[in-house]
Amino acid sequence: MQEARGASVQELASRAASRVKAVAAEKITPPNSAYQFEVSLRGFFGDNARQTSLLKAISPSALPQIFKNALTVPILLDIIKCVATFFVEKMDLAVNCLENLTKVPRFDTLIMFLSSSDNADLVKIWDEVFDNEATPIEYAETLDNLHTKYCPKR
Repeated sequence: MQEARGASVQELASRAASRVKAVAAEKITPPNSAYQFEVSLRGFFGDNARQTSLLKAISPSALPQIFKNALTVPILLDIIKCVATFFVEKMDLAVNCLENLTKVPRFDTLIMFLSSSDNADLVKIWDEVFDNEATPIEYAETLDNLHTKYCPKR
């Protein structure tokens, strides 16, 4: 009886591992519009790894074209949170994403009208992740300039 139960657990574990590999191997298609991005992002709700993979699948220079006038505060904050998760490992990509988000036409307006709690969250993320002593000097100046756009003094 014990042996049958062990085999069954091994079989379940094997099937679960196969499913995990299938999900990991799933090709995430870069979205062409803000709507496609939002649907995909919401579809991955609670799965930071897949949300981050979605953002990494997009060329940073395409962000202004994808979002045009459709960027919203919740999506902006979700993107910034995703960027924060891969900032240390892919600093060049992260900085390019942050730079290109500022080129979205609605960016300045969105930042200006952040609620005080959203603003506090953004400042906290910026201070803890992007304004780090370990950040290489070649990114520090760019991040300082971006800091004034993301966290303007009120």
